[in-house]
Amino acid sequence: MTQTKLRSGLILLIGALGMFQPLSLDPYMPNIGNIAKDLNVQASLIAQNLTFLTLGVSVGLVIAGPLSDAIGRRRPVLFALAGFALASFATTYVTSYEMFFTLRSAQGFFAACAAVVANAMLRDLYQGLLLIKAIARSMLIMGTTWFLGPIFGSVLQSFTDWRGLGTLLALASLLLLALVYWKLPDTMTLEDRTKTTAKEVLNGFARLLKDRVFLGLVLVQVTISISLYSYLNISTFVYGNAYGVGATQVGFFLAINSACSYAGAQLGALLSRKFKPQYVLLGTQVLGLSAGTALIFIAIFQLPFIVFSIAIALFVTSFGSAITPILGLAMDSHPHEAGTAAAVITFAGTFAATLAGPLYSVLDHTSSIGIGIAIVTTLSIGIFFLFAIVKPKQLEAMK
Repeated sequence: MTQTKLRSGLILLIGALGMFQPLSLDPYMPNIGNIAKDLNVQASLIAQNLTFLTLGVSVGLVIAGPLSDAIGRRRPVLFALAGFALASFATTYVTSYEMFFTLRSAQGFFAACAAVVANAMLRDLYQGLLLIKAIARSMLIMGTTWFLGPIFGSVLQSFTDWRGLGTLLALASLLLLALVYWKLPDTMTLEDRTKTTAKEVLNGFARLLKDRVFLGLVLVQVTISISLYSYLNISTFVYGNAYGVGATQVGFFLAINSACSYAGAQLGALLSRKFKPQYVLLGTQVLGLSAGTALIFIAIFQLPFIVFSIAIALFVTSFGSAITPILGLAMDSHPHEAGTAAAVITFAGTFAATLAGPLYSVLDHTSSIGIGIAIVTTLSIGIFFLFAIVKPKQLEAMK
């Protein structure tokens, strides 16, 4: 079902399927203190909900990607949207942190199902540089949630509590469910679908991981994800502990950072159409490494808040810029296993970030040195993987 021209309306609708993963995260971050108070537990405990959310995301990716290669894209998407609405609505009745963590895992699971199938749908429709353009255009709508989410979470505190967030997310999911049901066709033909046996699914994973370039991109994605989650887990504490930023204001600074990531995604797509995507990916890693180094020096020399803010902005810009080239490179050479390819590369990152949970707790939370060390270490390893395994010079240009 490969297309030769971009269909903006269809691409934006597909992009909307990726909104719920960031909406499962960002609006909750400014409300951690309120959730902890409501459930009568420590804020540090509720902060661990990110780990459970990520666990749900990891499972959703592994299941939905290969499943969509076997039965088509439409049914998994409808299931994911309905499930996300149900899980989100259920959070309004949470009475314990155990129940909260369980539902956060469910939100992550269903949000990831929708997002990974959305990426596969884009590969069904486009290839080469058109795929790069399609990913960038889909992020015009998906990426807005990156910076609107934290703002929404902060503003939410002025007219309702965190429980109201679950109701609003459920309503948004149901609205998109209706649009998808009426307007979004299945992008995968019957002829392109794979077998559904467990053996075939495992063989699909094996085929992908035997591809040297794909394996290298997976490992690079792992390092990017761990660095990102270090920022997500620690930054809110650094804003308060090092610079005295209040909970409400933190949401707005997180929104600014997310806007930089959004801009980075568009920049990465633009550069990937002008230069080889593998070199754009390398440039994003060097930029992130530079930002991490700056964060270490900011902590050592106790530099002002504006310098810290610029360094963080550069890091999240580097993260956003890496999304399009790494996804485009990973999926372009695997058209019949696009769902599995998108699942593997995203799962590897989120699962590794979950396993790195203990790392976030031992890093310094009183200054930017903890985030800086995590970024410098992981991205240095990622650059090594890029040269040693992906081998940018040996990759052909995308057409």
